[in-house]
Amino acid sequence: MMKRLVLVVDTQADFMNAEGALAVNEADSLIAPLNDYLRGLRADDVAGVLFAFDTHDAALYPSSPEAALFPPHCLRGTDGWANVLDSAMVDPAIPIWRLEKGVFDMWAEPGLVVERITDRTTIDREAFFAQQRAAGVEAATVVGVAADYCVRWAVTGLVARGFMVEVPPALTRGGVAADAIDRVFLTGGSSLIPAIRAIFDRRFGAERIATGGELTSIAHGLALIGAEPDITPWEA
Repeated sequence: MMKRLVLVVDTQADFMNAEGALAVNEADSLIAPLNDYLRGLRADDVAGVLFAFDTHDAALYPSSPEAALFPPHCLRGTDGWANVLDSAMVDPAIPIWRLEKGVFDMWAEPGLVVERITDRTTIDREAFFAQQRAAGVEAATVVGVAADYCVRWAVTGLVARGFMVEVPPALTRGGVAADAIDRVFLTGGSSLIPAIRAIFDRRFGAERIATGGELTSIAHGLALIGAEPDITPWEA
């Protein structure tokens, strides 16, 4: 049987708890299901569990790129930095590792290491994933938060390293709550279909919906791309 790697992303108090410094919408509802998921893992089909930790230094955070976007969060050693999940419930036969990262993208920083929780031995991040692939681990399941930031980057990097990736929708949260969105702009021919418009009206309220250029915006955009000296970035 082909084994898979399980990557648990940023299940820390500042993200997962409703009162956290950077709480992800509805993430607190994930805690029990994620603990149940970890409890149900079996060594015959799981090669290991890797917990990724968002980690910041209180003295350095004000000058970090994230400081312009988010308040201080997941500061090393604080309650908000702690994992809300209980790794001890994972089958002891399954290796457990951790990786600390200072930005959204767990692949962006050079020199990061993966640490085995039981004996604290470390291995270079890239060497770790290459080792997993060499051992025949071809698939990864990614759970945690936030789907629109760290989970997305994690998935992108795993795919680039040759893994087939699964993200169970019931085990991740992220994005912006509907009531936090001030305006929704619909364009393109499909936005004229009443059934589609009704979906957005129900979710956001008709008063927040704006439309325009339904039959011309796509063509206009393609024309702008065609005028670029290099269209390589737009190629599929």
